Amino acid sequence: MKPRSLSFSHTHKILEGLGEAYWEWDLEQDTVFYSAQLMRLLGYKSKAYKDSREFWSKHLVQKDLNEIYYQIQRHLKGEIDNVDLSYSLTTKEEKIIWVRSVAKVIEYKGNRASLMLGSVKNITDSKKMHTQLKKQHDWLTLTEKVSHSGYWRYDLKDKSLTWSPELYRMYGVDEALFTPTLDRVTSLFIDKDRFLFTNKIKQAINELKPFYLKSCIKKLNGDKVKLEIIAEIEHDSEGKEQAIFGVMKDITRQEDIFEKLKLLAMVNLTIKVPIFFIDDNDNVVYQDISPHHDNASSVLFNYINFSITEYIAYKKKAMEKGQIKHTNVSFDKYNSVFDLSVTYEAEEGIYIWIVENVTDKFRQEQQQIISNRLALLGNTFGNVSHDINNVLGVALGAIEMLELKFSRGEKDISTYIERVKNAIDKGKSVTERLLAFTRKPTIKVVNFDPIQEIKDNQYLFKQLLLSTININFDFSPIHCIINFPQGEFINILLNLVLNAQDAIQEKSLSGKINISVNLAQNNRLEIHVKDSGIGILKENLTKIFDPFYSSKSVNKGNGIGLANVYNTMYKHNGQIQVEGTSELGGAHFTLILKCKELEQRFVSAQHIGDYSKLIGKRILVLDDEISIAEFVVLFLESKGAHVVMANTKAELIDVLDSEAYFDIFITDMILPDLTGREAVNMVKTKFSKVKVYSISGYIAIEDRSWEYPVLRKPFNSKELADFLVK
Repeated sequence: MKPRSLSFSHTHKILEGLGEAYWEWDLEQDTVFYSAQLMRLLGYKSKAYKDSREFWSKHLVQKDLNEIYYQIQRHLKGEIDNVDLSYSLTTKEEKIIWVRSVAKVIEYKGNRASLMLGSVKNITDSKKMHTQLKKQHDWLTLTEKVSHSGYWRYDLKDKSLTWSPELYRMYGVDEALFTPTLDRVTSLFIDKDRFLFTNKIKQAINELKPFYLKSCIKKLNGDKVKLEIIAEIEHDSEGKEQAIFGVMKDITRQEDIFEKLKLLAMVNLTIKVPIFFIDDNDNVVYQDISPHHDNASSVLFNYINFSITEYIAYKKKAMEKGQIKHTNVSFDKYNSVFDLSVTYEAEEGIYIWIVENVTDKFRQEQQQIISNRLALLGNTFGNVSHDINNVLGVALGAIEMLELKFSRGEKDISTYIERVKNAIDKGKSVTERLLAFTRKPTIKVVNFDPIQEIKDNQYLFKQLLLSTININFDFSPIHCIINFPQGEFINILLNLVLNAQDAIQEKSLSGKINISVNLAQNNRLEIHVKDSGIGILKENLTKIFDPFYSSKSVNKGNGIGLANVYNTMYKHNGQIQVEGTSELGGAHFTLILKCKELEQRFVSAQHIGDYSKLIGKRILVLDDEISIAEFVVLFLESKGAHVVMANTKAELIDVLDSEAYFDIFITDMILPDLTGREAVNMVKTKFSKVKVYSISGYIAIEDRSWEYPVLRKPFNSKELADFLVK
């Protein structure tokens, strides 16, 4: 392109001499001259180039190109003196660079612009730096918002006060309308804190000392904000004091939480229950308000001896449910017992652990339960013994018939054998129910159908009641399961039924008891026990579940039965309600339990034994009852096992001296000349890998240190086989 004039040609030389990239646009010809420096910037050879302005579209995005044309139009109309824009370019190698371009019309023909000149400068490095600074500023602003804090700076020379953006939000003022000064800031503090802040600032300015302060301000809208203020002295490179630099943090929420927890702690302090505040990272917080913060028990693991695994499990449950409560929890086989509550405050990320050592209380309750059961057993033994005598009478009569048939040479005796077996099964059922009364109750919670449980135990209810008391069971056609200690469930009902019998006897010699069930809303099972007795006076309803309270005569009860019922229901998330009268005339008790409704009858999982496991096994049987030992031997041999029997200590020694090895050892727990433990030690001394099973006819024995499974006598062949192969 030919230069239009000598002066313009001179301008070209100057620009090229300075190494400036530029372009020249002939508006009449609509052609553009691109300098060698500009072409090099775009990734081409360092050589001047002339083309149409469409060349720009190869290197600019349409949005930037439109903005350039818009600014040029405004310049040509005289609205702006020149075009000054920053935008990105894509080079020939697809590299993104940032440039600043300044352009202006330099020649006119008449009133029409004919020539425009524009310079182009690479600003990529400064643009990156600007972007990085903006990011850092944004990060700092975000950090302030997240931490609810902002910074301030008081210049000691010019006495000016500078705020970060977050402080304007914290104080509730508009950054454009509010200029922070010490006087203005001080005026926003509430009356009692204004004097403290003023003294701290004056001391920092005059004595150049840092300070820390917790105070409260009142925003223009009336809201109060609690602040934590930290101030330090800022020095220059020569160590001279320049300013006071400080951070203000909004601790309103934190302080509110603290007050709430403090109130909770004070409540627990009054009853001396330990409370622990632990955050998501397992750090103890607010320790100063815990009732035990001055001694070793302030550490949760020093107070309650559970494992890390158990601790994490409780945290997980509390996070999922918000709060969990467990009563009578033990982590050392009930040497120590606790009531435990864990609440998770999600917004604050804090776990509130409330733990109470209830070991003594638990042991007293267990003793009360056992005493109550023994009293109940004493009251009912006459009826139960009558039933046992009936069982023995059936068995004895059947055996005598067997003898008579055998003496006559008759072969069809299967009917009488079946009668004996049935009588023994009934007798076993009675002893198992007696065991439920006399043994220390287990706390194993299981799933079972409560309606079916009542049906299966109707026999026991009827045996416990006098013949003049008519008990009726009214069940709706429903199926459901509950999660509850199975033995405790029946004992609770038995207690209510026997109380009903006593109430009836206070009124007359005969009466009625009705037990009915129904499903209520929210998956609740209601079990109703109504009687035709004397009922309960209104003024006594609030005392009926109190320990040792009883409205009965002295020889009728000790007042611990209903207290135990109430305690057991409460521990397992159930309820018990009472009304003084019902349609039968007497009291009406209602048990309420959470349940899951089923479409068909609930059947618990039954173990099916693999009797083939007994084939080829070498088994040693020790029992002083020869008939029982012979039965066990005969049955096991029928299943393919090789069995050796011993009935005394001497015979056991002879067997151990002669036999090579045994896979299984079955022993009675109590023998005339040695104990089961002694027998096991003798056998294991010679056969260390032998598997031990035990059998016992003493239903009251429950040795927690006995580590081997026990089969209760009497037992049949199926029970024996299942016991050995399960």
